[in-house]
Amino acid sequence: MDGEDIPDFSSLKEETAYWKELSLKYKQSFQEARDELVEFQEGSRELEAELEAQLVQAACSGGCWALPSPGTLRDINTGYFLFSP
Repeated sequence: MDGEDIPDFSSLKEETAYWKELSLKYKQSFQEARDELVEFQEGSRELEAELEAQLVQAACSGGCWALPSPGTLRDINTGYFLFSP
C-alpha cells in the first residue's frame, strides 16, 4: 500500500478510522482515474470522427475514390496493434 507500513493502533476505534481514511483515499483516486478515462475516451471518439471526416473530404477532393467503412478501418487498426511487435 503505497510503500507505507501499517502503524500500530492503540484502539479499535483508531484502527477503524485509519482504514476508513485509507479506503476513502483510494476511492477518490479511483473516481479521478475513471473520470480521466471517460474524458480520454470521449476525446478519442471525437478525434476519430474528425479524422474520418477529413479523410473522406480529402478523398472526395481528389476524385472520390472508394474508401473502406469506418468499421473496416477500426478492424484494420486493431489487427495492426494486436500483431505488431
